[in-house]
Amino acid sequence: MTGPLEGVRVVELAVAIQGPAVGFFFSAMGADVIKIEPPMGDASRYHRGVNNTLPAAAYGSQFVAMNKGKRSVSLDLKTEMGLKVMERLLESADVFISNYRASALARIGLELDEVTKRHPRLVVGHVNGFGPKGPEADKAMLDGAAQARGGITGLSGAGGEVPMPPGAAIADHAGGMQTALACVTGLLAREQTGRGQLIQTSSLGAQLWLQMWELQHSFMTRVPLTREGSHHPNLKAPYGVYMTRDDVPIMYVAAMTDESWTTFWLFVDMPEALLLEQWDTPGKRIGVAGSDDGLAEIRDLMKTAIALHTMEEWEAFFSTEPEIIWERVRNHEDVRTDPQNIANDYVVDIDLPGSGKTSTVGTLMAFSDTPTKAPGPPPPLGEHTEEVMAALGFDSAEIKSVRDHSEAEKEAMLIALLGDN
Repeated sequence: MTGPLEGVRVVELAVAIQGPAVGFFFSAMGADVIKIEPPMGDASRYHRGVNNTLPAAAYGSQFVAMNKGKRSVSLDLKTEMGLKVMERLLESADVFISNYRASALARIGLELDEVTKRHPRLVVGHVNGFGPKGPEADKAMLDGAAQARGGITGLSGAGGEVPMPPGAAIADHAGGMQTALACVTGLLAREQTGRGQLIQTSSLGAQLWLQMWELQHSFMTRVPLTREGSHHPNLKAPYGVYMTRDDVPIMYVAAMTDESWTTFWLFVDMPEALLLEQWDTPGKRIGVAGSDDGLAEIRDLMKTAIALHTMEEWEAFFSTEPEIIWERVRNHEDVRTDPQNIANDYVVDIDLPGSGKTSTVGTLMAFSDTPTKAPGPPPPLGEHTEEVMAALGFDSAEIKSVRDHSEAEKEAMLIALLGDN
């Protein structure tokens, strides 16, 4: 086997991050993922982002991240032939993924309940913004709005200041992970029942999933957690980010033993911290039994202590103290070159058309008997239309009509966007 999901066929009708993230998971696990794109392609193909000096022909980084190892079929689903190809694809598939709004799918003849009825063995994974029920079930959603609605943005940033959105598309990524897990579970259920089913997830639900502990605490106390800046909102402990003497941020988590706690404060020549009874056990120091008493004081002492030494000096000290949990705060270039990421194939190299060799996030999971496959590059738009249609039994004239229509539609859209010069 080339992967734990070898032999599974997935049809993906999805854009941006959340839906395509589901497809990437399946591709990494060895499934055959066929991405259906409109004649202009997934809009993320053209998402330039910031600091982008790559050639105009280079794929957008968002598209690369989410669509490695897939096959691309270009279809106009507003046409009879496009829908005919789509239906035949669904007949051959095990899983259908989409993050289109339910109303948009219904308008093109892919109403979710009807798809499930027409293809009773198909696992249909649909991820939207707010869930399948309620007055906002069909409301549009983007990542930042999901973070705000789910409460994560409200806990990010310094207290008394404007909340700060997290620095990653965590709503979309979490929604993708949750949907992938749900779809694999649907395949396992099909082994027992012989039937597929409709599985519905959402960005909003994924935000709650990411905060189950924090939300549970607020629900039980009926007091919302508040922003704590560089500290965790639900840990009464010195845990937090502090700056070294040479202005490098360190994430200090905990001294797990009394011995390491003592060694730390003696190293910075601040033995007075050892007299604070509020922090004299490991449980208190990691927030399990912490209190408000002395919290500001210990954090101020920790801030002063970390600022006494350079990053190099702290690395040398921490290397001798395995019971102190800490990390230097890394940027993305640090992540790219981190030997631990490279050793685990968390970061790997691929060749991209139009931009050459680049690093990318790998599959992130290691299977002993059915290894996952290294991610290949994302596909050119419509690269696999002809081979997929031929395998589905369409003749050469039908294939040519679909290809010619897609090319004409793309050209017309480009003229509408850019003019005919």
